[in-house]
Amino acid sequence: MTGSRSLPSPSAAGVRRALAAGVLAGAAALGAAALPAPAHAATTTAFTAGDLVVYRVGNGGSTLGSTSVPVFLDEYSPAGALVESVPLPTTTSGGANEFSDAGSAASDGELTLSANGQYLLAAGYDSPVGTSSVTSTSAVTIARAAVDGSVDTSTVLPSFAAGNNIRSAVSSNGTDIWVAGAAGGIAHTTLGSSTATTLNSSDLNFRQLGIADGQLYASSNKNSLTVAAIGTGLPTAAGQAVSNLPGNPDSGGDPYSYALFTLGGGSTPDTLYVADNSAGKILKFSLTSGSWKAEGSVKVSSVTGLTGTLSGGKVVLYATGSGSSGTSGTLSTVTDSAGAGASMSGSVTTLASAASKTAFRGVAFAPGTTVVTAASAPPTVSTPEAGLPAAIGDSTNATMPVTVGDTAYGAAGVTVTATSSNTTVAPASGISVTGTGATRTLAVTPAAVGYSTITLTATAPDGTSATTTVDYGVSAAVAADPGARYYSGAGNGSTIIDVGGGYMLVGDDESNVLRLYQEGVSGPPVKTFDFTSLLPYGSTEIDIEAAAVAGNRIYWTGSMSNSSSGNLEPSRSTLFATDITGSGASTTLSYVGSYTGLRGDLISWDQDNGHGLGANYLGFAASAASGVGGHTAESFNVEGLEFAPGSTTTAYLAFRGPLESTSTRTQALLVPVTNINALVTGGNPGTTHATFGAPILDNLGGLGVREIRKNASNQYLIIAGSPDESYQFALYSWDGQPADAPVATHTTLPAGAVDGSWESLGAIPNPLVAGSTVSIMQDNGDTVWYNDGLDSKDGIIPDLQKDLGDSVTYTP
Repeated sequence: MTGSRSLPSPSAAGVRRALAAGVLAGAAALGAAALPAPAHAATTTAFTAGDLVVYRVGNGGSTLGSTSVPVFLDEYSPAGALVESVPLPTTTSGGANEFSDAGSAASDGELTLSANGQYLLAAGYDSPVGTSSVTSTSAVTIARAAVDGSVDTSTVLPSFAAGNNIRSAVSSNGTDIWVAGAAGGIAHTTLGSSTATTLNSSDLNFRQLGIADGQLYASSNKNSLTVAAIGTGLPTAAGQAVSNLPGNPDSGGDPYSYALFTLGGGSTPDTLYVADNSAGKILKFSLTSGSWKAEGSVKVSSVTGLTGTLSGGKVVLYATGSGSSGTSGTLSTVTDSAGAGASMSGSVTTLASAASKTAFRGVAFAPGTTVVTAASAPPTVSTPEAGLPAAIGDSTNATMPVTVGDTAYGAAGVTVTATSSNTTVAPASGISVTGTGATRTLAVTPAAVGYSTITLTATAPDGTSATTTVDYGVSAAVAADPGARYYSGAGNGSTIIDVGGGYMLVGDDESNVLRLYQEGVSGPPVKTFDFTSLLPYGSTEIDIEAAAVAGNRIYWTGSMSNSSSGNLEPSRSTLFATDITGSGASTTLSYVGSYTGLRGDLISWDQDNGHGLGANYLGFAASAASGVGGHTAESFNVEGLEFAPGSTTTAYLAFRGPLESTSTRTQALLVPVTNINALVTGGNPGTTHATFGAPILDNLGGLGVREIRKNASNQYLIIAGSPDESYQFALYSWDGQPADAPVATHTTLPAGAVDGSWESLGAIPNPLVAGSTVSIMQDNGDTVWYNDGLDSKDGIIPDLQKDLGDSVTYTP
């Protein structure tokens, strides 16, 4: 077995499933390749992470037998192309010692990758090439090959082989080394040493050594051993126990190399692959109820070496065979996609074959490779919103932040791609995902009106992936309003509070959530404030229609109207307050309190002649009665709120309806509430009731009030609009004095989107003079944006809902 999932290479510390780029590149294009003549081997260069290295004996010059021959480390691409051959020393010179192996000893030459992924380890004989019956000698040379291709043979154990085969060596870090043979057992030594400590004196015949999850393992076919754990962890002292894996996998078989994987999400290996030489098979075993049981096999003739890695949730194995007499060789691959606890799948493909008079032994990944042996979670990918709206021709169309993560590679290792389900609306050429790290940016250039599903795929280097989708909606350009911007996430914006720095809070009449937008930039809110848990009616719609600010306190009010069908809606009589902290993008809101008696107070005030004009003069009781819809000239419906000049306690309630008088329905109505500050802090219900000043009746051309806003100099603007749904609007100016009538301005309001209502004013410039720029916004709850017959009230998903905002040049 090679590699370890618990000790990756230092460049990928902590990565359990990271695999250097290209580990499996080309694995689909598999073809057999015979080894070229040794004279063509490349000059030694650095190994390439992800490649395979095969332990080869013989140089093609003589028939293989028991006589020692030179050894080469042949590097192959995963597709089976020879990259280079690294010769091991055949003479002793300086600190390098000679290294040779028998030409026909199939159980020798089991190659391993160190647990830290930085070194290859092999054990051979400290004997010159041409030594007869070399497996009867005792001196052992251990070779360590580094990432840069350099080979260290300074470690020689003069008597370890004890006149029998030397099989394998393994290391945790390139310095601590364990070696195994047919008579010397298992011993621990260190790089450059000439002595070793035997770990167990009873069992002395072993083959492949391996390290998995910080535990030393070995294979054997003697003393009823198969694949066994040696002591606990990585032992270095004598007296270690040798314990077969539970269930004794491959009992009675001929195990050579093996590979352990953790596929079931646990913390220890649960899947074992064993190269059984005599059976000519790779056997699969799964740990079930504490015991290893067989899970099928695939045929690989005379298999000796075995290594593997996880890719895309599948186990990709590479195996070597040495032929029936140990004098030939193949390099093969098979992919098992069955997973833990399932019968082995996949077919074997031969990648390369040994040239004449050479043979293959073991196989391992090249140093520098992080071998993946533990399945872990795929990468993650998410977006803050499910939908991304756009408009043809809008230069500020929003982009979408994309958040990615990966517990193994980190976010930087994840690649994100995007595809469109409707390339007419969102052509592939107009889609990009940019950025690195945890946050990427999805940008889409719209081409036509309609919808597309954008699929984002996050892929980790090991092939695992995750997807998420974004609903993309494109509306037509508003030809009559080329400067339009679109504020998304809701589509019934009804009032604006400017918070400075180019940002605004928006109240929506279909949602109790307050949203903070960057003014003049299309897109979703940068923040939302949801006080549902504190509001007296919870999530039941308040029908927020108006707001006003005094100091750092904002007062928000529902319309107090019935539904369009005339049903009583008590939650719409909610007045609540929030306090502002910060400004601009840093704005935060805190909840103050609420009052739900304002509608009742107004009706009682009118019924009791509190205004002195006569009982029921304003007709509030009749206008608010059950059965009266909310959008007629007779309807009780508040859509504007602003403070009286110089006051922080008296605010004007501005009515969309009813128009007054009860007989003519031609005048707009404002009612001063003189203690609004006390209403939200007196408890709800409490003993404080609203008090009112004299009603103000004004002629706005037969229109009601849809919004009222003033600047610090008490210059007011009023959006007047039809009390019904006939979409008539005009802009009036006023000085806030009850005795003075509002004046119709010559300001032209844009046509805006079809079926949109101008209902919001941004900050009023101070001073307000001819040529001043005034921000306005539509309520687009009835606008069909995407040519599908749906509007915000009837089926557009929230993230694709939007309100049109623009600015006008003030003309008195």
